[in-house]
Amino acid sequence: MRRIRPHLLALTLTASVLAGCATQAPTSDSQTIDITAEHATRRIFDWQPIINALAADTQAGKIRVQTTPDNTLQLTLEDDAVFDSESTAPSPRFVALLGRISTILHQHPGLMVRIIGHTDSTGREGYNMQLSRARAKTVRNALIDQGGIDPTRLNAEGRGEAEPVADNDTPEGRARNRRVELFLTPLP
Repeated sequence: MRRIRPHLLALTLTASVLAGCATQAPTSDSQTIDITAEHATRRIFDWQPIINALAADTQAGKIRVQTTPDNTLQLTLEDDAVFDSESTAPSPRFVALLGRISTILHQHPGLMVRIIGHTDSTGREGYNMQLSRARAKTVRNALIDQGGIDPTRLNAEGRGEAEPVADNDTPEGRARNRRVELFLTPLP
């Protein structure tokens, strides 16, 4: 019995210390970190110079530009300006557009880009997923290889046919669903 008591006392003291730590109020430092992290993703960024730089492409219908509520700039590249049907090779018009986007990214090194490929619902779902991923990777590789953009700034993913923006029952709707979107966000 005597051997158990010292261990029991040590165990009781350890439990008391841990219980006190668990109920301790957060320090002002941890509150500041939480507030900073929350506002870091909502940093204000003036998108107008980029919107102006893409105005000719927007007017020509090659790209749609919009800002989102979370301060992201969304560039939507329509299918006819991007890829030929059933292809992952970019069209010549699209290569030129990617060159202009690369120039903008060089002028704004604090921007990250998420590239998302989409397809219409024609064909098998698995094939469409592979095609959308391949197209997003093609855009990423072009920005790296021809544009000289740092690969750590670029993320590519495919969504297949899962996020249509138009009716897949019409040729016009399918054309709108075949797209690549670039989401530009400022680094915190």
